[in-house]
Amino acid sequence: MVSKFQAFLGIMNFYMILSYIIFPLGFYYFVEKSLTSAGNGFIFGSLVSIVLWISIGKNIIKKIK
Repeated sequence: MVSKFQAFLGIMNFYMILSYIIFPLGFYYFVEKSLTSAGNGFIFGSLVSIVLWISIGKNIIKKIK
C-alpha cells in the first residue's frame, strides 16, 4: 500500500524530471540550440507541471486512503 506521502514524492519527482530535464532538453534540441531556448523550456515545463498538479496530481493524492 502506498502512503499519501510516497505518492506525493513520486508525483513531485515526475514533475521535477518534466520541468528540469525533459522540457529544457526538448526545447534545446527541437526549437533552437541555445541556452535561452532551454530556459524557455524550463519555464514552459514548469507551467505544464503546475497545470498537471492542479488537474490530476492533487486528485490522485485525495483518492489515496
